[in-house]
Amino acid sequence: MRIYIYVIAFILTIGVSYGQEDLKFGDTGTTNKAPKYKPNAKKHKNKRMIQWVKSDAKGLLLGNKCLKEVTDDMGFIYVVQPRGQAGNRSEFGRLAHNFFAKIGITLRNGPFWKFKLKKKRKECRRSTGDFVG
Repeated sequence: MRIYIYVIAFILTIGVSYGQEDLKFGDTGTTNKAPKYKPNAKKHKNKRMIQWVKSDAKGLLLGNKCLKEVTDDMGFIYVVQPRGQAGNRSEFGRLAHNFFAKIGITLRNGPFWKFKLKKKRKECRRSTGDFVG
């Protein structure tokens, strides 16, 4: 009985080694030496960010990484231009720019984007410790 097990193991070993002699490593139907990595184009696509001009930074949480990721996903950034500073838009120019910026954000994120942003802002404030009260 024991000899039969040794013979079967020997035959299997020879069969496996003989079968691997013709095996060519490298370019085959499913593998190749130089794989071409194709990242998800939608994920890595460079979106043109919409600029939303604000006159002060109160309540924007500009240094909060969580909120920055949320606004990046929504496709806009806050631009702070205090009144009276060089390069500041006129009040009418700022309102007109923000009107069209909000239309663009609405087309990109849907009509309830402000509610989503407000909810995410509260979550980010709580998770990072910026929330007081």
